[in-house]
Amino acid sequence: MKKLKHKLLRRKKSKEPEKHERITNETVAEHRERILAGGRKFKYPVQYARHRLVINTIIVSTVALILLVAITWWQLYPVQNTNSFFYRLTQLLPLPVASVDGQNVEYQDYLMEYRSSIHWLERKSRGFSLNSRDGQAQSRHFKRQSLDRAIEAAYAEKLAKQRNITVTNKEIDQFVDKTLQSGSRKLSRQSYEAVLSDSYGVSVNEYRRIVKQALLKQKVSFTIDDAAKKKIEAARAALGKGQSFDVVVGKYSDDSLTKTAKGDVGFVPQNNQDQGLAVAASKLKKGEISKIIKGTDAYYIIKLTDTKAEQVRYSKIKVSLKAFKDQLNQLKKDGKIHEYISVPNK
Repeated sequence: MKKLKHKLLRRKKSKEPEKHERITNETVAEHRERILAGGRKFKYPVQYARHRLVINTIIVSTVALILLVAITWWQLYPVQNTNSFFYRLTQLLPLPVASVDGQNVEYQDYLMEYRSSIHWLERKSRGFSLNSRDGQAQSRHFKRQSLDRAIEAAYAEKLAKQRNITVTNKEIDQFVDKTLQSGSRKLSRQSYEAVLSDSYGVSVNEYRRIVKQALLKQKVSFTIDDAAKKKIEAARAALGKGQSFDVVVGKYSDDSLTKTAKGDVGFVPQNNQDQGLAVAASKLKKGEISKIIKGTDAYYIIKLTDTKAEQVRYSKIKVSLKAFKDQLNQLKKDGKIHEYISVPNK
């Protein structure tokens, strides 16, 4: 009987509701903290998951970036990959292929020159293959040539900045227009762009970049070459004093091909592609001597000797620009040209 009473008492106690502690002003803060602590077990797992997700994302992104940089470096420098993907990458990123006197040589300029040369060779030479022995030799030749031109362009840009020399879009347009009008048949811009793409594999923007670099180098070369300027001015002064053209040619001209012929170039078409010298000669009277003419790589003085039909015959004095190349050669001797890819010398 006692056992039965004991069980009934236990059941009664278990059914009694839990007594809650009375909340007062003094215990409200403690009560609130107890409730919040109970809810943190539902909140913190989400926070921890987000935190881990952010860390993992950062780690994956960092590893992917390191791999991309490593692959790009490997393909461009040791392997020297020249395909379209890596060329476009060099257009987006200012990666250097060399440096000249502290000026970076952009990788894209090197690849632009090289890819254009190879494209032209593939189009014009039947059976050409880069995998053949001859193709490999041609590739090495164009790599050296392209790198040298890229170095020249970078050095010209450095000197141009120092001397505030610029090339405007208008000058580029004038050069393009002059090119379109030269020759026996004028080309439309659309046809010319098609030729650029098909024969040389360059876009209009790439071609304009090439033209800009060439014009900038030309301007810089004339600006820094005081010796050539003094020499051509001395030649013109000698002619002004009555010295014969033949004598002045022998004393001042750098053109070994025409020097033995006293500067005579023979008959050429009036629109001959000779830096505008034939056009300038056609505007002279027979026996008349021109003023000093700036070519692309030299100063000239010409004398019209004869004409027939649409041809002219003239003699010339040529004073070459040498300072730019001399400075580059000196920088190379001084160890101030650093190439970041292995390209054999000529």
